[in-house]
Amino acid sequence: MNLDESIERLEELIAEVRQTSLEDDKTALGSALALRKEARLMNEGDSLFEVVVFGDLNDFKQLNDDYSHEAGDVAIYSVGQVLAKLVAQIPNAKGFRQSGDEFVILLPNESVPEFLSLVSALGSIRFSYQEQKGLRTAMSLGYAISDGKRSFSELLERAEAACQNAKAVGDGECVKWTEDLKLNPLVRKSAKCIKCLARVSWTGPRTVAPVRLRNCPACGEGF
Repeated sequence: MNLDESIERLEELIAEVRQTSLEDDKTALGSALALRKEARLMNEGDSLFEVVVFGDLNDFKQLNDDYSHEAGDVAIYSVGQVLAKLVAQIPNAKGFRQSGDEFVILLPNESVPEFLSLVSALGSIRFSYQEQKGLRTAMSLGYAISDGKRSFSELLERAEAACQNAKAVGDGECVKWTEDLKLNPLVRKSAKCIKCLARVSWTGPRTVAPVRLRNCPACGEGF
């Protein structure tokens, strides 16, 4: 192999590494690095994306505690597959796994109605792990629309706040960020009874939210 061929092969390897770094290692979505590149373009005003959508898995810690972190990885992969198929149906949309069980979707403003018509698919996602068949996970989401003045990080923060309200509404819900959410956000508290194993949740305004749930309504025992 002469010098020119060596240089050409090196350039090919660099291109392969660069491409791999933009692909998430657990899903069919873009990586955190790819998301940062898109964020930079949005901040510079050189992007067609005007909407930031944020979602993470509901009760993900409980899933890990009940079935192991490996089962959690399978859940992340399954959600990623559903998200990838969903994003593929929307022109000019892109999906990313930001970290852990956190996902971000970028949309042009005109694609929001189509996205909202499909998001219910994230309300119940079935998967299996080893001997545990028919396991279920779900996601709720929030989104923020750019006003031309906000940075990507500000839009993401708003989308995360809207996502917390969506969780209080239910699985597969997607809530738009508004100023009202900032003033009086909804929160959802959940726990699992150690006696009867019932799952218990509470939803309401943050200002009156309990620090923790105290009694199981199914068996009356304290947590």
